[in-house]
Amino acid sequence: MTGTTTENTSAAPALVTFHWVMTVQAQTTTTLSNTAQVPSGTSRSHVYSTLRAHAARELGSSDFVVLFFALEPDRL
Repeated sequence: MTGTTTENTSAAPALVTFHWVMTVQAQTTTTLSNTAQVPSGTSRSHVYSTLRAHAARELGSSDFVVLFFALEPDRL
């Protein structure tokens, strides 16, 4: 063998694409939906918190109640 192979132990975890839907209620009821690329092994709770913060930025306020949240793998 003429080449040298090294193993990269600090490789980033693989990304998994999820589809999410969140319905929130403040003055009005709004449904947000999109996809998110999440590192493999990330907790559902962490993804929820991140997406709730994203919704707050989109709506311009964090003063809302989440009525519905769904997070599913995007790939069928």
